[in-house]
Amino acid sequence: MDRKTGFIRILSYLFLLLAFLCLSACAPKPEPSAITEDTVIITVDGQEVARVPLNQPQTVTVSQESGAENVIEITSEGAVMRSSTCENQLCVHMGAVTVDNWETRVNGAFIICLPNRVSVELAVKE
Repeated sequence: MDRKTGFIRILSYLFLLLAFLCLSACAPKPEPSAITEDTVIITVDGQEVARVPLNQPQTVTVSQESGAENVIEITSEGAVMRSSTCENQLCVHMGAVTVDNWETRVNGAFIICLPNRVSVELAVKE
């Protein structure tokens, strides 16, 4: 891959990430009163597919008709994207979002798999 192609690919990913973040900001958020305990909310294309309280640790596999698959591990501390079928693996490299680090992470309370349109949010009870 030459420099021009690599640069265009990076710009494309950045544009898609910006578009996803803008759409996520416009998506309806759960009412604060609806969060009664620290919870992980998983969405695909902006539609909620799972809501798991941290006191119920488990592994959630999100499988889509397109063949895209994301595996999210939820622990008593937070969540991490264990694996993804996306090409760039940025979501896997984002690391864990936890009750202790969500306020200081670059991505805040989110882990985002842009190619698969999967979002993992740690909703912390305030």
